[in-house]
Amino acid sequence: MKNNALNNKEKVIEFIKNNPAATYKEIRKNTKLHPERVFKGGMAEIYREANIQAPRNFERNTKEERKRLISNLIKKNPKISSFQITKELKINVSSAFRSIKEAYKLAGIKYPRDSSYRISPNKKRNEIIRLIKENPEITWAQLEKITKIRSIHRLFKNFEDIYKEAGIKFINGREKIKNRKIKSVIEYIKNNPLATQRQINKACKTHVQKIFNKGIIEAYEKSGIKYPFERRKLHGTALNEIKNRAKRFEEEIAIKLSGFGTVSKLVKTKRGIADIILERKNKKVVIEIKDYQLKEISIAQINQLNKYLEDINSDTGILVCHKKPKKDKFLIGKNRIFILEEQELNKIPDLI
Repeated sequence: MKNNALNNKEKVIEFIKNNPAATYKEIRKNTKLHPERVFKGGMAEIYREANIQAPRNFERNTKEERKRLISNLIKKNPKISSFQITKELKINVSSAFRSIKEAYKLAGIKYPRDSSYRISPNKKRNEIIRLIKENPEITWAQLEKITKIRSIHRLFKNFEDIYKEAGIKFINGREKIKNRKIKSVIEYIKNNPLATQRQINKACKTHVQKIFNKGIIEAYEKSGIKYPFERRKLHGTALNEIKNRAKRFEEEIAIKLSGFGTVSKLVKTKRGIADIILERKNKKVVIEIKDYQLKEISIAQINQLNKYLEDINSDTGILVCHKKPKKDKFLIGKNRIFILEEQELNKIPDLI
């Protein structure tokens, strides 16, 4: 029996030496022993025997010591809750006081939530219902902030129950967000009567076409502002001019390219329509033409051109534009893509 007891002690001590921060549960799990049966002095004795500094205090505080510790913490933090006290001290308030209010009283601090406790549950319920009637789109967090009631869930089953008692239609969270965005858009239009849909979307961080059934027209109607149709007509005219200019540019490039080989326009591939395919000395080259005046060539256009190359089994692509970017050569796998300006078309035979 003595040998077994010594072996058990050695087993526990050895485990503690290898795991200085081990908990009671970890010792039980790994040694298959009850520490309090092997060491009558409990965890504190185990660390003493192992000659290791204990990672925490294993001595139990008396009730008076617990009261003193809680009271001192309240003095330092006059608005601290019982949950925070337990988290900070690892002591349950109920193990030293009958209530948190008693703890505050001993600390000589006025209990911060005492005023809300004086209000009867019925008065609290009526106040919440009144706020819902005044503002049906109020959120749970706003209710708590205004009423300073942290236990609304104890007064009502759920948010829908509050609306039911107030006698108004329930508005879920998604609808509230949408309504807030609608109000934001209407307010923005009132302050900016000539705003475009893009400007509204950017300023209000939303999509007008998603929150209004009739899109931008309805947004203007609800704001009481007449929609500037004149600007829309102007935009349509400008759009036609841009299309016609782009078409002329494509035609001019196609004519110049015909001097280098056979030109086929608007060739359908598996993943789109290529502007031009130039055939020269039994080799096919895909050519895309971009009539951008201000907008820069993006990687998306390069990737699209590469897809056309893959579709027709070609390894050379050329993108023609008015002003090329700093990086004008790309190597994607075995495919080469070059960006040229109109005056550089004479480089094409060499590139091919």
